[in-house]
Amino acid sequence: MPKHISAARRIVHNVSFLTLGRIATALCSFAYIAFAVRGLGLGQFGLLILIHSLGIMASTFSRMQSWQTLIRFGNEPYASHDLALLRQILGFCIRLDLLSAVAAVSIGLISVALYSHIAHWTPWVTSLAYGYAFVSPFMYTGWSNGVLRLTDRFHLVPVSDTITAVFRTAGTALGFALHLHLGFFVLIWAGAVLLDYGLFLFFALATLRQKIGLRLHWRDVLTGWRWQLPGMWAFTRSTSINQTLGAVSGHISTLVVGSLLGSAEAAVFRICRQIADGIVTPAQMLSPVLYPELVKMRDRQDWAGLKRLTWKIFAMLCGVSVALLIVSAFFGGRIFALMLHIHLHGTTYYISVMLVSAVLTLLVVPLEPLLTVMGQIGFLMANRTWITLVYFPVLYGLTAAWSLRGACYATVFSSSVMFVTRLWRAISCSLRPMKETSGTAAVEQIAKPAERELAVET
Repeated sequence: MPKHISAARRIVHNVSFLTLGRIATALCSFAYIAFAVRGLGLGQFGLLILIHSLGIMASTFSRMQSWQTLIRFGNEPYASHDLALLRQILGFCIRLDLLSAVAAVSIGLISVALYSHIAHWTPWVTSLAYGYAFVSPFMYTGWSNGVLRLTDRFHLVPVSDTITAVFRTAGTALGFALHLHLGFFVLIWAGAVLLDYGLFLFFALATLRQKIGLRLHWRDVLTGWRWQLPGMWAFTRSTSINQTLGAVSGHISTLVVGSLLGSAEAAVFRICRQIADGIVTPAQMLSPVLYPELVKMRDRQDWAGLKRLTWKIFAMLCGVSVALLIVSAFFGGRIFALMLHIHLHGTTYYISVMLVSAVLTLLVVPLEPLLTVMGQIGFLMANRTWITLVYFPVLYGLTAAWSLRGACYATVFSSSVMFVTRLWRAISCSLRPMKETSGTAAVEQIAKPAERELAVET
């Protein structure tokens, strides 16, 4: 059996596990969003969304993609059972997350101070946002998530997703039944974040201990701050910039809409985007599953199979995208009304436009891992940077001119440019013959600068 076929089967198998968790989360979200909106009102619910957006924006801004670093550099020592090297790589990744945590709190406190002044929040709402900022470091599971992906323990992810979603649903139901206020709902959101982080940490440590007999100690984390493999820091830096800019733009856009139009409109924009993203969620689960498989194929120098698998998935997603757009056109407004128990004019149109953006983002899913393993990290970083820098002025201008409709148009514009540029780059790279003969050649363009950095440090 060709290896790319077995890889495709593993991808489908792992995506199925991840999708189960997202389905449970989506079903629970219908309930807890409805409870929150009915218990708080749309305006207060919008404040909850904005507080959460500030927290997750701080987390996203500070994230170093430690899980990608772990998979990129840990796959070979894991396969060869080189526990000494794997322990060092894990320590490096955990230290990355510790640095991210410190940065997350700092960014969170600063962003609350600035945004609360711009949005004219009351002292009580501002204090809630300050408290929530201290939860932001726990919104990123980083290295522990990477361990589950590296060891192919994807079935544990939906377990954590489901438990967290049930906790949030039960908490918001209690708040609705007892007529509790915004502070309680913020506390439930924070508790769900801490619960999710704790579950991932427990699963990662248990997996390392049970599957390969590796026990981490504090000295593995707190020592060796200058240690790194050639190319490790440069790879982490490039992937982190690319992923951070992509993830944070959605949260900043919610804050921009809220500052221009108010918390209620921000809630409508956020929910329309969440519905659109939810519709494409099962297909988006390909990204965390596809990247480890492509790394394995690259390490085997199976470039033909790697390209063939990527483009087969891309073709499949094109067909799925057409079906999703049809679903949105007929049922988008009904989904919004079912979630919020509020009927607002134009929600079907907003959701349909946002789904176009989500579909374009979905079609990029198989392209980014392909470009990453083919050494195009520099292009991904530069491409994401200039598109993000253009997106925010366009978002501000169109939102000020056309309200929510303009915000949706700006989001589609950003996704369209991203899709076209990355598709062009992926096609041009796929047409080139791959001449590399070693497993590390795919990151040749970043390994050399990292070697120079290591030489300077030592």
